[in-house]
Amino acid sequence: MVSDTTKIYSTSEIRALKAKYDKLLSEVSLHDRLYYRENSPKISDFEYDCLKSEVERLQEILTVYSMETEDTIIGDDSNSKFQSFAHLSPMMSLSNTYSREELFQFSNHLETTLGQRKFSYVIEPKIDGIAINLIYKKGKFFRALTRGNGMVGDDVSANIKTIRGLPWEIENYAEAIEIRGEVYMDKQTFIEINKMREEQGLELFANPRNLAAGTLKTLDVDEVAERDLKLITYAIGHCSEKIVNFQSEVLELLKNLGFTSQGKYWPAEDIEGAWKCIEELNEMRHTFPYWTDGAVLKVNELQLYEILGATAKSPRWAIAYKFAPERATTKIKNIILQVGRTGIITPVADLESVQLSGTNVSRATLHNADEISKKDIRIGDYVTAEKAGEIIPAIVAVDRERRNVGSIPFVFPKTCPSCGSQLIRLPGEVAWRCQNLCCLPQIQRRLEHFVSRTAMDIDGLGTAVIEKLMAVEKLNNIADIYRLTFNDLECLEKFGTKSALKILSNIDGSKSRPLWRLLHGLGILGIGEQTAKILANHFHSLDNLIAATPEELEQLNGIGMKLSNAIVAFFREQHNKNILNDLRMLGVVLGHTRSEISQKQNQNSRFYGKNFVLTGTLSSMTRQGAIEKIEHLGGNIAKVISRRVNVLIAGENCGSKLEKAQSLGLEIWNEADLLENLNGSVA
Repeated sequence: MVSDTTKIYSTSEIRALKAKYDKLLSEVSLHDRLYYRENSPKISDFEYDCLKSEVERLQEILTVYSMETEDTIIGDDSNSKFQSFAHLSPMMSLSNTYSREELFQFSNHLETTLGQRKFSYVIEPKIDGIAINLIYKKGKFFRALTRGNGMVGDDVSANIKTIRGLPWEIENYAEAIEIRGEVYMDKQTFIEINKMREEQGLELFANPRNLAAGTLKTLDVDEVAERDLKLITYAIGHCSEKIVNFQSEVLELLKNLGFTSQGKYWPAEDIEGAWKCIEELNEMRHTFPYWTDGAVLKVNELQLYEILGATAKSPRWAIAYKFAPERATTKIKNIILQVGRTGIITPVADLESVQLSGTNVSRATLHNADEISKKDIRIGDYVTAEKAGEIIPAIVAVDRERRNVGSIPFVFPKTCPSCGSQLIRLPGEVAWRCQNLCCLPQIQRRLEHFVSRTAMDIDGLGTAVIEKLMAVEKLNNIADIYRLTFNDLECLEKFGTKSALKILSNIDGSKSRPLWRLLHGLGILGIGEQTAKILANHFHSLDNLIAATPEELEQLNGIGMKLSNAIVAFFREQHNKNILNDLRMLGVVLGHTRSEISQKQNQNSRFYGKNFVLTGTLSSMTRQGAIEKIEHLGGNIAKVISRRVNVLIAGENCGSKLEKAQSLGLEIWNEADLLENLNGSVA
């Protein structure tokens, strides 16, 4: 926003502007604390940027009239729980704009400053994460710092070390070098974590950025590892040697050094070409695994950076163009109460269908009773919907001026909408819960989870089939799945011999699934896919896990006191004991005993303790099947090539990973090598 410093203001007007400036500055300070230190913002990025822009406009006017103002407005993410160290070179934050006109003004200013010097641009996706500074000395990882106040940052090295694929040693181009990047949480992990919190009756995280920031500032390293943070690098800060000349070369160098760098970026010769690239980025950004809230426009020629210089807080050679939040106005037709598999009652707004972030949205989460009350959301209201983090449709505002005169507040029920049981609200929880284990929606959700692709993976036994079998009382719990007969299935509407036989075959095949799938399928509170694998790899059988003490469980990576108590409580509950006994009697393999697959035998395999990357396609098995076999034999799966990887398994139609592995001298197996090593290992 450009201020009008040519306008003449009276003394009283200046005093009013100063009072407004002080008030808004106080608001910015509050929102900075909520955003940077508490990772719990109360307004959107767009609203914050507008607020900050107005403060800077007033600041410019007041400076002309010699009124005292703050020198800069810089967010500080420092946390007293962490030790702080100075950056080798300042970590500045980018200035930003939502305006095409201001973007072109930025380009015009560059042309004026640089005169006859030629320059070009690089356009990169703006990842909405947490800026990080990785310091390497003589090619070895030394320290990881957050931005902090730009000059000094918090040492989060222990947490950064949980990020898979990060190289700890790089080619020694310089005595000291800073690698700059962004720590983020991918969309799928964010969805899974929020889903688990919803089942536990906890408040949901607002967006991936807030969760990633909070995770990075967590003192419990095991909890950080469990949340599977990611890192993308995009810049070099301090470097004791000149090693590249262009920003585009920086991105390629980072990739060659083993870092995950921007997978997609655009070179442009001029601002018109840059704008076309930004439009292309906007079209495809929803396909990225991370939340992208804009584009970063950088001068490509690094030698011009010193000429262009910087303000106290931002470089003059780069700017962020941020996409305005995509919102839509629609009407709430109804508020539906859904019963989850753990009994949590989740309110959902049934909306008049509206286009939002590239998809048709007809439902939006209302989170919990407190959220409905706080926003005073009512049936029949016209509301503004937005995809929080481009992922979860949510209601951000209610248009009270359009509210019907006879509208009444929504009253959250005290009984279950399905079974009529009394709802309870546990201490520390925001959700209401139905405790009736025989509540039909809970049973259905537990069955759906058990057969899902990430659990027992029983193809064909989807929601529609489960509903039909429950209606004729053939499915009351997960053990009943293994009691189903040909007649039970064939008599269902639109079911034939072929469909019935296929489902029965898939059910029978699921009996010998890996233990982690069963553990995940049981629906123990807090046990996601990764934790299930940790438990299965350590205990090998359900009997061993049931016999474990809370103290033994807490020794494992990512399992704290709360989770260990939940696991022990689950296996002590008589209803669960009965189900597990039924599963055993019906032929479901409850893991392997230690005599069948000993730790010593695992250690003798070609896979134990090694890091593997898979690329290309396999003809003899699926990628997931190969991953399960490798993990079963003690191997670890990585996603990117680095010097920490021991073996690349290369199938058909390999990409750049093969070339990278060859350049690093890694061991490379083809599919025949993989099969030979699998056959030679103790399974």
